[in-house]
Amino acid sequence: MTKSDEGEPRSRLQVEVPDVTQSGYRAVFNRRATPSTGMHRHAECSDYFWASSKEIRSHISSTRRRSKFGAAVVFAWLSLGAGSASAWDVPKEPRVMGQASDATVSYGESLYDIARRNGYALEHLAETNGLPVSLAVLETSKVTIPSRRILPTDAPSQGIVVNLPERGFYLFDKPARPRFFPIAVGEPGRFATPTGAFSIVEKVENPDWVAPEWAGLGEDNVVPAGPDNPLGDRWIGLSSPGLGMHSTNNPSSIGSATSHGCMRMYPELARTVFDLVKTGWPVRIEYVIGRAVLERHGIFVSGFPDIYSRGGGAEQVREDFARDDILGFYRADLVDKVLREHRGVPVNVVDLTPKAWFGSKWFHAARIDGVLYVEQALLQEAGATTEFSLADRVVKLARGEKVKTLPLYVASSSEPREGEAFLSRGSGWLPARATLSGLGLAMTWEGAEKRLRVSL
Repeated sequence: MTKSDEGEPRSRLQVEVPDVTQSGYRAVFNRRATPSTGMHRHAECSDYFWASSKEIRSHISSTRRRSKFGAAVVFAWLSLGAGSASAWDVPKEPRVMGQASDATVSYGESLYDIARRNGYALEHLAETNGLPVSLAVLETSKVTIPSRRILPTDAPSQGIVVNLPERGFYLFDKPARPRFFPIAVGEPGRFATPTGAFSIVEKVENPDWVAPEWAGLGEDNVVPAGPDNPLGDRWIGLSSPGLGMHSTNNPSSIGSATSHGCMRMYPELARTVFDLVKTGWPVRIEYVIGRAVLERHGIFVSGFPDIYSRGGGAEQVREDFARDDILGFYRADLVDKVLREHRGVPVNVVDLTPKAWFGSKWFHAARIDGVLYVEQALLQEAGATTEFSLADRVVKLARGEKVKTLPLYVASSSEPREGEAFLSRGSGWLPARATLSGLGLAMTWEGAEKRLRVSL
């Protein structure tokens, strides 16, 4: 089964947000630019901040500025609305499915018993709970069921998405809710399950198994339906010869990478899936060891074991951050920890539930690794100005006679530095304590409510 040039004289390129918002907010971007690189610099600035925001409401007009060499540099004037901006709208359909739950362990039960009873593999529960993969009787009273999961991107309305490192697949049949099913996949090497786009071409009850050469059955290579048939009682054939999803006579293998390329299911779940799917449905088989998503209350990351040692998990997560326009929130150390532990369930790496209040207005806030950040619009409301320099990677803040300079993290940096500001999703984000105290603003943190009170 198958398997800058910086040598030329430079001019100062400035992109300024005009005084068009209700609170009279102004922000300034400064870039050093040669005549040949001015537009590239501005484009870079836009990529990091303004243009990358899908929802930002802009007021755009153009002006021209000539350098000493006579080259025209065009730049845009943009304005950004105040608190609770629409740039933070998240998809209406959440991609985190399920609810966290625990299962009580009865006397004499193993992890496999609980996994199968709840529709997961032994490996899924072992990874989520940090336990060894074992059929031994459990000595703990409760285990966590990994029912909370991040759905794959670009899911079909009807169809299946298999993720090999997750050793499971998602069945989509709108308007019904997506469902997750555990599988065994091909062993590494020759029998690794292939990735790609396939479709369901046949459904067979009680199939015979025509054993391939590797099975060593010689001429008598047809195994009829029954307890000795490794296909079990259900076969769902895909559009690649010999590749399919099927039941099994070895259910304890579910969750492992030990098949000869096909995807095995628990017999009881194979019958359920068989009745749900239809011929012609698309089946996408992918290899994703890191998945991330922006939800209303946070940014979540899931990690899965790299069963075929292909790597690339951090890159996959970064792509997800980029797709949701949240690269400024990316922290390699937090992501690497999730991937290293590969527990399969969503981990909240950025908490977006806090709110910052200034008078009667609230603004978004975020907590990353215990550090609270406030969005730029809050400073706008408090009468502060901000000047971002991507060249020097600093942000300059001013409020009256108070001036504060902070380091600026950009998404291309390998690691953030402590106390850095960053740009993401149409706004600047600044560390609350250093920023507010530096500008002479008072702050009170109400921990139980996750509420930051800011005052003059």
